[in-house]
Amino acid sequence: MSLKDIKSTLAVPLSKSGKTSESHDKRVINIGWIEHLERTGLENRVKERQALIHTTSFGERLFIQYPGKESAKKTRNGKARKDNAIRPWDFRPKLYSPEKKEHHKDMTFGDIWAVIFKISEVLDKNAKQEILRMFATILYRMAFMHDHNEIDTFKTVERDITYEADDSVLFSDERENELPLLLKYVPDPQVLTHITENCSEWGQMSLEGFLFYNELLIWNEDCKYYYRNYHIKNTGEPKWIGKTGRINTLLTHIRILGSILGDVPLSNILNDFANQRGVSPAPDDEILSICKDYVYKASK
Repeated sequence: MSLKDIKSTLAVPLSKSGKTSESHDKRVINIGWIEHLERTGLENRVKERQALIHTTSFGERLFIQYPGKESAKKTRNGKARKDNAIRPWDFRPKLYSPEKKEHHKDMTFGDIWAVIFKISEVLDKNAKQEILRMFATILYRMAFMHDHNEIDTFKTVERDITYEADDSVLFSDERENELPLLLKYVPDPQVLTHITENCSEWGQMSLEGFLFYNELLIWNEDCKYYYRNYHIKNTGEPKWIGKTGRINTLLTHIRILGSILGDVPLSNILNDFANQRGVSPAPDDEILSICKDYVYKASK
């Protein structure tokens, strides 16, 4: 795939996150999908469930596992969790490599950033700028769900996990299930192949696995903030989450890429981390710089 074709494939206008935006409706559909998952008989660290969301071209399997720890009424150390801190839709991603029975370690956003810095170090200096700008654009498209396709009936594989007294776990047999409408992330495979040719290992995952892992993380972020606004802060008209959740998280990843590329002073990001609870989303003017030749300002 030529660079010209890649630029054409990834090209996207600056995008909006308000109630009238295209991304609003897509996010609400996927939040509702998580909300309506069957949870009868399930409890965090007692009996949980995994649902397969994607199998990569390298054979990695990505599940969501729920209910997550923020659904529990007590914290791990036994303290009661405040009612306004409980998130019953909480889940976490699990990635299994084809050659391993154990899942990949659970990754924090700090772990994600560490992978991004590592990638920037191993890329050939002649390809570094272009590959990182491509990757930033892929994240931008993910943030606003430009690469999500509608699946009327989502066919998945499920299995239950029972926690034993010694903290070991037992897996049930896998079973097939059909779930309702879902918007599934589908990045362009030729673009991923091009980037993989320049860097094949992304935190002990394929690039495809790394992207889907991030997709599941930010999907959960949307669910948690939506639940907070619509089910906890219930005084008056609920406030749409806007960029909070998936969008601000990925715009933060992009801003870190901007720092690596020399487009954003690192001090600006660190200042935001100190004042905005660990996020530092890139504003539109920085997006145009970091993702130049890919993201553009649409004519009015």
